Amino acid sequence: MIGGKMRKKVLMLMNGSAGTGMADQNAFQIVKELTQRNCEVTVYPIIPAAELTAETILVACDGRFDVVACCGGDGTLNHVINGMMMMDHRPPLGYIPSGSTNDFAKSIGIPRGILAQCETISRDHVFAYDIGCFNDTYYFNYIAAFGAFTSISYDTSQIFKNAIGHAAYMLKALLTLPQNVSYRCRMHIEHDGETEDDEYLFGSISNARSMAGFAMPFSSSVDLSDGLFEVMLIKAPPLFIEVQAILATLLAGKTDSPYIKVFQTDHVHIKASENTAWTWDGEYGGTMRETDIRVEKQAIALLLPPKEKAEAIEASNQPIFPE
Repeated sequence: MIGGKMRKKVLMLMNGSAGTGMADQNAFQIVKELTQRNCEVTVYPIIPAAELTAETILVACDGRFDVVACCGGDGTLNHVINGMMMMDHRPPLGYIPSGSTNDFAKSIGIPRGILAQCETISRDHVFAYDIGCFNDTYYFNYIAAFGAFTSISYDTSQIFKNAIGHAAYMLKALLTLPQNVSYRCRMHIEHDGETEDDEYLFGSISNARSMAGFAMPFSSSVDLSDGLFEVMLIKAPPLFIEVQAILATLLAGKTDSPYIKVFQTDHVHIKASENTAWTWDGEYGGTMRETDIRVEKQAIALLLPPKEKAEAIEASNQPIFPE
């Protein structure tokens, strides 16, 4: 307590390797801004080699803080929510995005400037959003996906991503186009009493408005707290030229193709004909033949500016972290 006021206790997790290392460069400024806003800040760096992961830190700090905050990219945030879901006392979450694409931050409306982000963390306005639970074990913030192009998010060199941001994903996609569009996997998919059984090129289960820096084709209808996923399945066409038509449809923000199916659900069960690689929030999720994915409705309370103040906050703060 300083000056007669109880300070908000903030646990700040920082990943200096995310994005261009802006978390390291701005660590002092972040702590200063939060401290000036009546916060008591405890900083932990994310150093997996020293067993300092978001998961281990959060379990050890359970019940000691009023806010859990993190500075990093979408992958860092993925580890943070997995740690938070193991906590008995789950406080509100503050997020300062410093990754290469920051899909989640764009989807949910995180302000871009450090001043605005620190101001938001110091306040008490929260937005409870849905997350996904994967095989009752792992959690994801905004997307789980399989198939063509999904490995690009975790295979692309961090140095490459640091240098040119989300354009790195585009270049990697172009370089690996032939092998990606030849991907095929037969899936048996169950949801809401219905079944889908076909060969698929790609599939995503998401709660997001953008992916790899691009708007999702159904972004205008996404509600991040309605307890429903948006599922997009792309059937594998017999001819390569049809893949080009599918990609053109998606890039135009549309889904009107006989090979694309989009639906909403709160639970989906998938059996693959072979071990299939998955990605969660751009992180490698391992390979498996059977997956069960369900919504954890409004499981995380994220600190966000109120809607009536968001535009004014955004206008008064210049972005510091890369787009």
